[in-house]
Amino acid sequence: MHNWQEGSVRSGGVDVHYYRAGDRNQPALLLSHGFTDNGLCWSRTAEALAADFDVVMVDARNHGRSGAGPADIQSLANDLVAVVMELELGPTNALGHSVGANVVMALAADYPQLVSRLVLEDPPWRSATKNQTPSDTTPKTPPQPAATRDAAFRKLIKRMAQFSDKEMLQYGRKQHPTWSEEDFAPWGLSNRQVSADAMAKLEMGNWQSFAMGVACPSLLIYADPSRDGIVTPDIADFVQTLNPHFTAAQVSNAGHNIRRENFTDYIALVADFLCAS
Repeated sequence: MHNWQEGSVRSGGVDVHYYRAGDRNQPALLLSHGFTDNGLCWSRTAEALAADFDVVMVDARNHGRSGAGPADIQSLANDLVAVVMELELGPTNALGHSVGANVVMALAADYPQLVSRLVLEDPPWRSATKNQTPSDTTPKTPPQPAATRDAAFRKLIKRMAQFSDKEMLQYGRKQHPTWSEEDFAPWGLSNRQVSADAMAKLEMGNWQSFAMGVACPSLLIYADPSRDGIVTPDIADFVQTLNPHFTAAQVSNAGHNIRRENFTDYIALVADFLCAS
């Protein structure tokens, strides 16, 4: 465990846990993880950016050490508002992966005074008209009814909860052979911490309505659709037409978990964008 500050804030009757790293004298950077992950899954990113930012990694409700509760995008965004206000972060940079990308986008759209720059890592935008619930770090499967997906998710979470540390590592390496070894420990912990109710409670909403409301400089980072990236070049073009505050960049040799598969190119994009004047 890193020697980082941690704590929790109260939001909508739910305790929301966070980890804090970096330089308090630098601009704030809020990190919002994807489905099944936790705040510590940002550890490698936090270490890379800690010299230039006051980094805050949040456990979403029903994940990590945060409490349980309804998980529509608006409620999740309100949890981030509570963190920003409690820690007095002021206007913050915000970076989110997958579901977490939708959450920070909602934060920027509804609370423009709280977000100065926005980075989205492969959000779950499968088309310009239809959203689907993603499974960020589990194998891709064909679309299934919600009840079937929920039952399969509960079965997988129950199975993974019984893994030894060695079995969890072996499973992670098999499922994600291109990841850095540094990513497996927090990923394994997150899969033990995630609530079995997380999928059933998640409500994605309409991403386009939030995208239209963003008024700060925003970077969409997307991957290779042939390697399980969700955002396609057509969708990247569409969001830039929808809102000129967005720019987009594709990272090669990476799928949906971009930072875990091509960390060097990913972190360069993020750092260059966030440090731009």
